[in-house]
Amino acid sequence: MGIGKIIGYIAAVLGVVVIALGVVPALRTALKFIPASISNTVLMIIGLVIVVIGIIPIMKSGSSSQKSAEVPIYQGKEVVGFRRLGK
Repeated sequence: MGIGKIIGYIAAVLGVVVIALGVVPALRTALKFIPASISNTVLMIIGLVIVVIGIIPIMKSGSSSQKSAEVPIYQGKEVVGFRRLGK
């Protein structure tokens, strides 16, 4: 797993936690470092943006990691080349 995917997963989980802070008021009151002047709607929007930012590296690194398989081409008992399977 690449570093981009790891950062993406961490950002996505962090975004879900921020969304949960906006949805569940008991979590927000338990954490004293979040200012009371920030509304629940703003917290949910910020969490959604963080989740989207986290999903982008996950999607980008997922498509490039797939490689097509190569199978040998035989002429008698001798390998004369390779053929790619898939895309």
